[in-house]
Amino acid sequence: MRTFIRPVAVALAVLFVSAACGGTGGTTAPSAAAPSAAASAASTQPKFELSTYMYAIQTKGKLRVGTREDNVPFGLKNPQSGKFEGFDIDIARELAKGIFGPVANIDEKIEWVPVVSATRIPTLQDNKADLVIATFTINADRKKQIDFSDVYFSTGQKILVKKTNTSIKGPADMNGKTICAATGSTSIDNIKTAAPQAKTLALDSYPPCLLALQQGTADAVSTDETILFGLVKQDPSTNIVGPYFSEEPYGIGVKKSTGDRTGFVDYINRQLVAMIQDGRWARAYETWVSPVSNDKKKSPDSR
Repeated sequence: MRTFIRPVAVALAVLFVSAACGGTGGTTAPSAAAPSAAASAASTQPKFELSTYMYAIQTKGKLRVGTREDNVPFGLKNPQSGKFEGFDIDIARELAKGIFGPVANIDEKIEWVPVVSATRIPTLQDNKADLVIATFTINADRKKQIDFSDVYFSTGQKILVKKTNTSIKGPADMNGKTICAATGSTSIDNIKTAAPQAKTLALDSYPPCLLALQQGTADAVSTDETILFGLVKQDPSTNIVGPYFSEEPYGIGVKKSTGDRTGFVDYINRQLVAMIQDGRWARAYETWVSPVSNDKKKSPDSR
């Protein structure tokens, strides 16, 4: 047997060497195929139960995010690059990373859906977005229509005037004046509560309100202080006045959590806690909000 096996072993060795060297005397051994980029990406994705909405988003390949295009420093579509940027945008990107894992360009996994104050709830109810993150104040009336995450940002309402205006120094001074705010925002109701005789000018968003202030069709603009910070940055001849006269806790809006969306809010809340604990929330705040607020925070409830 030994005198038979040895020649066969030698012959097989010669055959494989010849094939490896490109010889024509044998069949080339097939090489293992390298994993495709798609297969590699799929292997690094977080694992979710098949019944979850997070798995459905993975399957579709896109997280649809409703956000603003002109709300510095929270959500802005950069006119030069065409890319979305801001505090809300960074939070949305982190949520997308939690679903799709470490991809080279997370924006390829996000479909940005522009919204204004009045279209945020309809966008969710009509299933045009998976979530809305757009300086969205949580209140009882809205919670009847949609669900919210836990608070991811806290602020309050103040007043923006021209620096030359000395007649408006606080909420009561808005009485008899024309005050601009966004249609569908809580700001309109807060103005009416603080100054019942104020005249409200409701426009789609705050850049038009700033223009109304500049042109004299509005005496002031009133909304959340952090939004006013962005307007002051655009027009340094304006000034924020008065104390807070409301509390504005921002939440991430989602369609009512029934059926396939059960557990989606819980997922978002876990991600928000992780962002606060590992410092991503604070880094986003320092990048986008600190340049206009001149402060730093580590969490939504820090002072």
